[in-house]
Amino acid sequence: MVSPVSVEELYLLVQDILTKERFMDEIKRRRKEYGGLLDDEAIAYLIVDEYGRNLGNKMKIVELYNGVNATLEVKVEKILGIEVKKDGKYRIMRVEVSDDTGKCILVLWNDEIEEIGKNLKPGMKIKIVNGYARDNIYGLQISLGKWGIIQYMFD
Repeated sequence: MVSPVSVEELYLLVQDILTKERFMDEIKRRRKEYGGLLDDEAIAYLIVDEYGRNLGNKMKIVELYNGVNATLEVKVEKILGIEVKKDGKYRIMRVEVSDDTGKCILVLWNDEIEEIGKNLKPGMKIKIVNGYARDNIYGLQISLGKWGIIQYMFD
């Protein structure tokens, strides 16, 4: 049985995107729109999901395709290094990650390298929440984009 999550707990998943006031106003507006058919928690789930922050909506690497936003639980395999591009304006860190279905490259940009990349070590497990997948010359890659986050997982 899945334990219910409160509106307050769900708000924490989008607090960097929406103010609490706007979140609560949106719940109130939708409650009227849905004619009372959904409770506040269900509406909050909808809002969180629309922003790609539904932590229960996970994919496997094999399911990724160009342009999808996805949440993945993966293992860090290798730190492939940091590249400097465009006269030092951009830095890119590539990290090979895997799950039981395959491998792909996690790409971290600029500040993400100091905030996240410096903590990544081969063998550790992470959850990429709302990552953005794309195909390019390096193969399938996933990056955090504007709304993605990384959570460290502990066994």
